[in-house]
Amino acid sequence: MQAEKWEDAYLAQSQDAALGRMFRGIIHNLGGIIQVFSLHTDLSGMMLDKAMALLEQMRQSSPSLEVDTLRDLLSRRANSLVQMQEKVRQSQQILQRSLILPDFRQLPGGVAYTVNSVIETEVEFLAADSIFKHKVRKEMILAEALPSLTRFQLELHQIMHVLLANALEAVQGVEGAEVVVESVRQGEGIGVLVRDNGPGLTPEAEAHLFEPFYSTREGHLGLGLYLAKKLSSRCGGEITCESSPGRTSFHLYVPPESMQA
Repeated sequence: MQAEKWEDAYLAQSQDAALGRMFRGIIHNLGGIIQVFSLHTDLSGMMLDKAMALLEQMRQSSPSLEVDTLRDLLSRRANSLVQMQEKVRQSQQILQRSLILPDFRQLPGGVAYTVNSVIETEVEFLAADSIFKHKVRKEMILAEALPSLTRFQLELHQIMHVLLANALEAVQGVEGAEVVVESVRQGEGIGVLVRDNGPGLTPEAEAHLFEPFYSTREGHLGLGLYLAKKLSSRCGGEITCESSPGRTSFHLYVPPESMQA
């Protein structure tokens, strides 16, 4: 009973942390978008100022309809408009994702989502880590037409975060660091593979991989993979691991029948 109490308390705390982490991810991504807006606004402003000054000189020295027309066009349009519009769409998508956060606590059921949307969101949010963003090659291979789910959305986000964060830790200092995430149709269910090209696990580490408070990394509590295993069991799923020198793969099986209201 005492063990169940600390497990329940840790799970509840981890859910709160997951929500906070996702909000930080949203803020990070919006900050990046705003930075692009600022950069291109400044660049466009400087370019337009120079172009308008040059056109004014041309207009004074040799007035013409063509110069006036070009001057009018430049005053109403910026070269970075297409990229600005794309960033607007991205911000709308990120904000749209934030609308689902209040529903995460409704474990019996909630809004429809897909495994792919969880993968994409967690990869995007982990980009708040500069190493993951700039020094790790990321590849997502996502299957099409996967069934929609309605239950255990927060749990699945937590599991994906643990697996991705674990992969990021594994490739620290690895030349040509790489993390691959793949979703596949697996019978009637869904499979998710998270693979890294880190050094691999020792036989001892692999034997104790999902045990609580076991970690080979200094400063780690050793609860991440344990939590992921517990959460996958709560969802009716399963996590397994295969490791060899230079390659470690975690496989998550998601059974839709237990994750649909």
